[in-house]
Amino acid sequence: IDAPGNQTNSPQRFVIGATHEFKEDALTPNEVLEELKSRSYPLAQHLWDHGTVDRLTSGVRLQSNRGKFGRMPIIGRHNSASSSKTPTQNSWIFTGLSSRGLIHHGLFGRWLANAVINDNEEMLRDDFAEFDWWRRKKEKAEALAKKASSSRM
Repeated sequence: IDAPGNQTNSPQRFVIGATHEFKEDALTPNEVLEELKSRSYPLAQHLWDHGTVDRLTSGVRLQSNRGKFGRMPIIGRHNSASSSKTPTQNSWIFTGLSSRGLIHHGLFGRWLANAVINDNEEMLRDDFAEFDWWRRKKEKAEALAKKASSSRM
């Protein structure tokens, strides 16, 4: 939100957000604004009453899988699709720690750093046998989708 200027009459910019919903369809821009306003209006009345919304941005929060050890992070090499504008084989991902990240971030971070330095994702398997649960789950879903699409033909 761009707010009216201060004593120097220069505009100020404030970021208000974010929403968090578990739905198939994303909120519409109007729904996002209403959600954010309902949560922040008591704290920022002047911004909402006198400011203007400059833009809305969106993102996706990854949700990790709950396994026998609790939520497991998404960690490892991430190969972008060849149809991507900038396909790469040299991207790594480390997310989905959930609240246990406060405890485990250093341990997983050390394992990932060693794998990156040595350019060897298999090193992760030595420390965390189930590190690529997310990739196996994705491959299984893709195989099921392929099977379903071929059975329709």
